Amino acid sequence: MDDRIAAELAAHEGSDEAFVDAAFRLVLRRTPDVEARERALVKLAEGTLSRATLVHELAMSDEFVRVRELDDAVALGLGTRARGERARWLQAPPGTDERVVEIPWVLSRLRAGRVLEVGYAFAEPAYLAGLLRAGVELVGVDLAARDVEGMQAVEADARDLPFPDGSFDQALLVSTLEHVGADNRLYGLEAESDGDSRLEALRELRRVLRRGGSLLVTVPLGESGDYGWFRQEDERGWTRLYARAGFFVEEIEAYELTPEGWRATRDFRPEGVRYGSRGPAASAVLCAELRPGRLRRALTPSGFRTTMRRRAGRTYRRTRNL
Repeated sequence: MDDRIAAELAAHEGSDEAFVDAAFRLVLRRTPDVEARERALVKLAEGTLSRATLVHELAMSDEFVRVRELDDAVALGLGTRARGERARWLQAPPGTDERVVEIPWVLSRLRAGRVLEVGYAFAEPAYLAGLLRAGVELVGVDLAARDVEGMQAVEADARDLPFPDGSFDQALLVSTLEHVGADNRLYGLEAESDGDSRLEALRELRRVLRRGGSLLVTVPLGESGDYGWFRQEDERGWTRLYARAGFFVEEIEAYELTPEGWRATRDFRPEGVRYGSRGPAASAVLCAELRPGRLRRALTPSGFRTTMRRRAGRTYRRTRNL
């Protein structure tokens, strides 16, 4: 049989129910809601909607734009990691949130071994799937519960982790540190207002890291302020907190949302930069790799070299324009 005819017949195999479910999962990465599923099935049965048009409608939706943003971010991060590189000087289109920068930045620096993801319960599914695809031994910890196949999930407080000293090769804090000890009722958790909580969490993470381990952390950047459900700091505020917790800043990069989109910056000015003032979420984000050691690490030859080149070598990468 002609290959094209065979492909046409294959596209119409199976029930409409199975096709609708498969199309939603493939394009929008979720099961269809009841109303959308029923509408599609009725129109398919009437012949007023074809299977190709259903796929077209899903792919042209605003929801798919977000799927594409995250898919591009994960692909970039994992691809860069596979080449043994680190994503730096990232760029992303305007109107996007900080995840399009955070995800490739973190995934490109993901280590092999046992990795602790802190705050996984409300993380983007695409990001969690990217971690699982990377083949690390993944453990998630959160005050909230979420069932993620392929990952060990632990319900615990980041300030009091139920793990022995030196349990992990790496820990990840992606847009999570700023929420520790804050008013987290938005996430179905309790409201707190404990200014020392972030320091306690960092010290606890340092405890569970193995010798030579690292912590990847991303936080909102800008004018210092308490937003109730999270705390924002300028670069000096965050780096002072890392130092107080006993961490050496191995690598750090600041990104801000400009009219042209997300861009890395060496001379970021926090004055007047507030959360939500430039886009849907953070107006700027600080990405850092930390290692236990503080001054002892900084005074070693390798630590001195790292400090000198921290903002040097550029590896340009760009997420796809939407």
